[in-house]
Amino acid sequence: MRMQSSSGYGGLEATPLARPGYYNEIITRVYERDFLSEITNSEIDERITHCHQKVQIMKSPTVGPWRSYQKNQEMVPNQISADAICLDICNAAYNDIKIDETDIYFACERWVPWEEKFLDEVYESYVSMQREWVLTAMIMEASPQNRGSAAGKFGTIDLGSRGNPVVVDKDNIPLRMAQLQQVLMEQLRWRDGEMFIVMPIAFRPVLSMSNFANAAWTGNCKPCSFGIDGMWNVPLGGFNVIETTHAPYVVEQDGRVCFYVIAGHRSAFAYASDIIKGRIVEAQRTFGLEYQMLAVWGGKMLYPEAIAVAYWTFRTN
Repeated sequence: MRMQSSSGYGGLEATPLARPGYYNEIITRVYERDFLSEITNSEIDERITHCHQKVQIMKSPTVGPWRSYQKNQEMVPNQISADAICLDICNAAYNDIKIDETDIYFACERWVPWEEKFLDEVYESYVSMQREWVLTAMIMEASPQNRGSAAGKFGTIDLGSRGNPVVVDKDNIPLRMAQLQQVLMEQLRWRDGEMFIVMPIAFRPVLSMSNFANAAWTGNCKPCSFGIDGMWNVPLGGFNVIETTHAPYVVEQDGRVCFYVIAGHRSAFAYASDIIKGRIVEAQRTFGLEYQMLAVWGGKMLYPEAIAVAYWTFRTN
């Protein structure tokens, strides 16, 4: 007969972890804390339930141009277009977490603190995978006019390219931020107070040496009031800043570490993800149990011109 722990659980299969749909606890944490919801269009009105599910998301209506008017002219109507884009949930991944017998005993004895640490670890693992996928997709699908050494409406803005990164230092931060702003403004995609920029941690030392290293400008880089991981509580150069260790990077042949810096509006890229299955099974050939989960996700660029991509390296000397 199995003895109950002080928490009242006789084994892991008696804890909330074994409850059908427990993985919703994990995805709830993702929805509450992950910054992807701040930089993607996640306005999908149905729950993700399986791989290769097709969900729809509505693009903003487009209206044709104004035409010159002449007296008694027969008018040609513009057809309003409100396309519904089909998003294919075509990616899947699993996680199989082995929990050995001693960990099971500890979990049952101290369920509340154990669960908190467990949820945090799974959250970090999940968002790491998702952030890397979304940020890479944004880079690949951004408009060619919004990246590279000849960006902008007239091809006169250097945002950096492989082999020729833009060097960002304490003196030119305002210029580099303004160039990203200019590219998005020229594409008519700038919305005051609604633009984001995803920065690597490597940007922090450069900013700390600049004239803008004060509480009024950076807000001491504290998290924003609604608790989104990595988001600053004060904008920088018109952008809401998200600081992350997941910024895509390249080590150039000369040894310089270069980062892709992504700026834009959240309407640009549609994205949805969810954990759709979770279960406890007995571990094979060892004592203990395994908690297995299956996640699915998908994304699609809706407005390539609403994302700008810079390729920067940072200099602190």
